[in-house]
Amino acid sequence: MYYYEVMHIDEKKIGETIRRLRIRKGLPLEDVAARANLSPISVRALELGRGSTLSTMLKVLKAIDETGFIVDWMEKSNVVSPLQVLRNSRKLKAEPKRVSRTTLK
Repeated sequence: MYYYEVMHIDEKKIGETIRRLRIRKGLPLEDVAARANLSPISVRALELGRGSTLSTMLKVLKAIDETGFIVDWMEKSNVVSPLQVLRNSRKLKAEPKRVSRTTLK
């Protein structure tokens, strides 16, 4: 088994930020939902941080033309690249140790 440090993601804070970006652009929630091909309820859940999907977040950010938010957020949050996690996991693999019958007694 491998150990990975799991980063805590504050969905409420992300949702509040996305809501501020939408309002700053003067876009009603219903218009953003239509542009993103989502229900207004899904967009509202995202903005309230009430359990949303990554897909929903990306669709909303694209609809409000703020896809750069992800890059900025990752830089500020010190998010580790998934490729870096994979590289590190390969380094963590331990060489199998041989056990002789004499050491088991």
